[in-house]
Amino acid sequence: MNELSDQALTLAAIAPFADGPIAIEGVGHIRHHECDRIRAICTELSRLGIRVEERHDGLMVYPGQPTPTVVNTYDDHRMAMALALIGARVDKIELDDPGCVAKTCPSYFSMLAQTGIGVKTVSS
Repeated sequence: MNELSDQALTLAAIAPFADGPIAIEGVGHIRHHECDRIRAICTELSRLGIRVEERHDGLMVYPGQPTPTVVNTYDDHRMAMALALIGARVDKIELDDPGCVAKTCPSYFSMLAQTGIGVKTVSS
């Protein structure tokens, strides 16, 4: 996925719902973005109860049923957008900092809601 590395997190987030393991390779450079995206997505998928193997240039995600929890976005817009997609299939997935999507797509959650995905915002 070297040339599609911006979509690697999205694929990782939906991979638990596949019928078999999903290998994402050739994206080692995403370790040097807003956060170490490989380590971050592996950590958060693991926190959701998903079996995942971190590799030097990617990861392997195994099918499973994510359990509701609050996930860390690492102040990374792509992490937030990818992890939010899990909420399309699993109730009560919460992001610790959904506002970080403002960096590239401030209307992300409005657009998700327009697709019929239930989006709940919480006021401080």
